[in-house]
Amino acid sequence: MIALTLVVRPRFLIADEPTTALDVLVEAQIMAILTDLKRNYDLALLVITHNLGIVAESCDRIAVMYAGRIVEQGRVEDVFSEPLHPYTQELLASTISLTTRELHYIPGAPPDLHEPPSGCRFHPRCPHAMEICRETQPLDEGRVPGRPVECWLRVAPGRIPVGKDAPIARRELGVAEEA
Repeated sequence: MIALTLVVRPRFLIADEPTTALDVLVEAQIMAILTDLKRNYDLALLVITHNLGIVAESCDRIAVMYAGRIVEQGRVEDVFSEPLHPYTQELLASTISLTTRELHYIPGAPPDLHEPPSGCRFHPRCPHAMEICRETQPLDEGRVPGRPVECWLRVAPGRIPVGKDAPIARRELGVAEEA
């Protein structure tokens, strides 16, 4: 597939889950090929993946999506070292490393995309959700230049109406609701 793509000499290549279901050796080979193509053909490469290791090794920039929306963007180094959106924070906390002692997971379940929740789509699972998160889609005006973040926690002071910054009481999720 990669060879067929190169016949038309594209300037932009989209690799959608290029390493899914591959063993680590073949995965490394595919990513090496894509990296070489990017360098040798002056090719812009968009990698769509759930594998944060691939992102860390192969990408310059990252866009983190939750329930169909981009919630955070930035340089890979910046997002991995200082995640600004609560979903990105929870996602990175859920990765496993050699120092992992216990598993971390994000409580709840992803929303129904046919009928997504009002406001921020992550608010039912967010540990920092406020009243405004339940009602109004967040602005993507993160206060860090070059780091758009779609979260009410990151908007300029005074942008949240009075009383809408009250935390949402979180209830314990039952096992049946998580499944």
